[in-house]
Amino acid sequence: SCGMSTEPPEVPAFAGTTLKEALDRLAPSGRLGLAVSGGPDSLALLLLAAKARPGKVEAATVDHGLRPESAAEAAMVREVCARLGVPHAALATEVE
Repeated sequence: SCGMSTEPPEVPAFAGTTLKEALDRLAPSGRLGLAVSGGPDSLALLLLAAKARPGKVEAATVDHGLRPESAAEAAMVREVCARLGVPHAALATEVE
């Protein structure tokens, strides 16, 4: 045995649901806050959530300053949010 389980992987709780159904379960009030880094996954979620919940999505980006491009990424997210009409906050922090 190589130590790997022969059990099938557990199916995620939201498998087979639409984004709207998942959002209804996660945020039944309709309001949704997203942490958006500027990477493809978080940008895709931002675009889809803004379309599924118009006027009810807000975003934040943490500029951790660990990489020289982090400030530019936060600015890019701010610009995308402005085009989508999504309120955005850039949160700066220092990491030791």
